[in-house]
Amino acid sequence: MTPREPEPTPPTVYVGEPGIGPDLAAPFTAEDEATRWLFALNRKGIRPGLLRVQGLLDDLGNPERRLTTLVTAGTNGKGSTTRILAHLLQAAGLRVATYTSPHLLRVYERLHIDDRPVDPALFAARVEAMRDSVDRHQASWFETLTAVSVQIAAESGVDVLCCETGLGGRLDATNALPATATLLTTVDLDHQHILGETREEILAEKLGLLKSGTPFFSALAPEFNAQAFEAAVAAGCPAHFLDEITRIEMGAESWRLVLRDRTFDDLPLMSGSVVMRRNIALALLCLDHLEQHGVVSLPDDPGGALRNLFLPGRYQTVLTAPDVVVDTGHNAQALLGTLHTFLARPVTGRRVVIFGGMHDKPVPPELGPLLQRCDAVTLAPVSLPRSRTVDDLRELWDFLELGAVAEHSIVDSVAEALAYWGPALEPDDTLLATGSCFLVAEMLHRLGVRDLDETRIPRPAASALRS
Repeated sequence: MTPREPEPTPPTVYVGEPGIGPDLAAPFTAEDEATRWLFALNRKGIRPGLLRVQGLLDDLGNPERRLTTLVTAGTNGKGSTTRILAHLLQAAGLRVATYTSPHLLRVYERLHIDDRPVDPALFAARVEAMRDSVDRHQASWFETLTAVSVQIAAESGVDVLCCETGLGGRLDATNALPATATLLTTVDLDHQHILGETREEILAEKLGLLKSGTPFFSALAPEFNAQAFEAAVAAGCPAHFLDEITRIEMGAESWRLVLRDRTFDDLPLMSGSVVMRRNIALALLCLDHLEQHGVVSLPDDPGGALRNLFLPGRYQTVLTAPDVVVDTGHNAQALLGTLHTFLARPVTGRRVVIFGGMHDKPVPPELGPLLQRCDAVTLAPVSLPRSRTVDDLRELWDFLELGAVAEHSIVDSVAEALAYWGPALEPDDTLLATGSCFLVAEMLHRLGVRDLDETRIPRPAASALRS
């Protein structure tokens, strides 16, 4: 029998996902009774541990054992890297499942089979069939969702499951899956009440994913390499550090990744984001290693394949003329990266920001000077109980000294922010909505988006902003 991680005694319970509940407003609502029941499990909160999810998987006949699984963790970048892995593998002709979180508009977006969301009726049926097992094990919302997704992936006969962790790693539900490779993107301060107060403590939790004999691929900043290497030695797994064995060479229109025995040419710039280049490099490093060991295949032209990569909510342009960009950044590292990218973007008109977030997500003081370089900033609460309220946003306004912005305002809702900026934007302006995945979800919903596939190609802004 596979050894199991001991569960906290008594179970430690933390508040669950703010955008998950049975009685919230759209787009944070369930569309059928089975999903409504699933959403209600969020009241159990987040309970670190593996016993419950392993119990669910046992009841399902251990579908995880039939899957080749690549697990990606990190404070930021893990969702994008998971999607990059899946996209490259699918371009190589493999059948691929992708499990990411959180979702934006509909819960079944979290599981894709070959770049398309799983059928919602199938998803609801599998959730409904698990109710007795969930009640017996007292499983949480995320544990149930993970087990259902693994079951559907196995039933679909995929060649590979690309899986993004939830929180941390050591006691995250996804750590019940037998990984073929483990990837780690970044470490920074987030979810400290669960993972630890320092970056080193948080990293230790993420390194709890490492398994004996399973290769580990790291894009961590160099100052964390010693800790990661020690953990890899203790776990008995080979470690590969991106900055030690690869080199990125920039060109005017593309870039090149140089490995020890291979070069990937003509890779796309991806909106000029340094972070996204590192995510791509980490994915290619991992897949190159696995290809050499006969586990998976890479496409003949990875650069060409990546040019139609779909990353919903990740610095995504959803409308044009004027451009409307949405980004799910919600912690210090992600927010600062997003604003730096936004300020580096060539813009002939105004740079406008709509910002909102959850009250339990600290905002770094360094964000203030970046927002002050924009032409207009509007703060808006999201339609969720855990959102920063108008009063919270006033305090944030003073903290970030946003009175220095040429045009500034605090409004009562995302709807009010859009009602103002819709007719006020000129075709050469660019608007960025950021601060939370839930802000992005509400923005998309209020722009008339009902399915993320609708955003694969940006729409003209005129009708969407003025409807």
